[in-house]
Amino acid sequence: LFRPDGIQIVVTPLNLLGKQNVTSLAKAGIRAITISSETATPVNFQAIRAFHYRTIVVSPKQIMKPDGDFKSLLKSLLFISRVVSIVIDEVHCLTEWGDFRPEYRQLGRLCYILPSNMPLLVASATLTKAALSDITRLLHIQADKLVVICRSSDRPNIKIGVRKIRYTLSSYADLAFLIPAGFKVGDPPAQKFLIFFDNIPESINAACSLRRRPPLELRVKIKWFNADMSTTYKEAELENLVSGETWGLCTTASFGMGMDVADIFLAIQWRATCKIAALWQRFGHAVRNQELIGTALLLAEKQYFDDEQEAKAARKTRQEQTRKRKAKDANLPVTGRTQGQNSRSCKRRKKEVDPGIDYLINAENRSAVMCWRKVFDVCFDNDTA
Repeated sequence: LFRPDGIQIVVTPLNLLGKQNVTSLAKAGIRAITISSETATPVNFQAIRAFHYRTIVVSPKQIMKPDGDFKSLLKSLLFISRVVSIVIDEVHCLTEWGDFRPEYRQLGRLCYILPSNMPLLVASATLTKAALSDITRLLHIQADKLVVICRSSDRPNIKIGVRKIRYTLSSYADLAFLIPAGFKVGDPPAQKFLIFFDNIPESINAACSLRRRPPLELRVKIKWFNADMSTTYKEAELENLVSGETWGLCTTASFGMGMDVADIFLAIQWRATCKIAALWQRFGHAVRNQELIGTALLLAEKQYFDDEQEAKAARKTRQEQTRKRKAKDANLPVTGRTQGQNSRSCKRRKKEVDPGIDYLINAENRSAVMCWRKVFDVCFDNDTA
């Protein structure tokens, strides 16, 4: 706005998010283009070199592609003189996705390509202090040149809840409340929902389970959504969800950052398999319309709840006491667990839950917390924002 000939470069993690950005900018009268593997064509780069676009939204893979067209753009003195700044959106992905998307880690090399005075803006709604420290290190941001602007990530119109998974995981019976028993054609449609899973097979199996609840002609209202699907399909399903044609999606992180649907009334995380920052990203999809009230719900495995762990420990203590008493009554030596038993016990041990998720699950029963919302406030420093 202050430089009519200026160009803004935005690095974004998801192609669908990039397209949404371009659409939003077009409504504001700003010419923009998104560069992904599908749109990185000679024609588009020729238009960029001709300064046809004010904003260029690009994926990390394209901006860091060795000997790619975008890299040559960044080395062009004429082009770079017009660049206002570089924005890395959803920057928490550098730490969360860097292990399986190496191009994210390579973004740190931008400091060696760009002029030293090029402003770099990194943005995220779910950045913890630890993540910010990692990101400044990965991007080689000097402490004396760093300015941090912190805003509260709290969403007062989202009610937060945690519930135990009471039935077998493979039955998905704990999700049955979304489609009440006896649901029939002509009943009011289910409120829009998103259920997040951390693997694709579970999301598909859960969708199939839910689709058995309504009448046959309504089963298409519930679908799955993941990275294995084409961009065209995902764009169409996003539109179906916005319009209400689709009631709900069983999705992975593919329905991720920036997916803007105003009236999703229920966002659910299935199982305690993600980190606290990722969970708040997912919960944040509920009721983007601030005038609506929605619910965010974590359905977690029983073994992560303090009361269940205490009950299990008490049962083991009683069993051990009974075993010792019987051994004493029979004049048998009292022995501890064998090495083989300990080994089998270790193999059965469940993967430890993220510390933030652990506090969230047990917040109501821990005197230092006593509130689910407080866990997020502490993680994201909302009280100091």
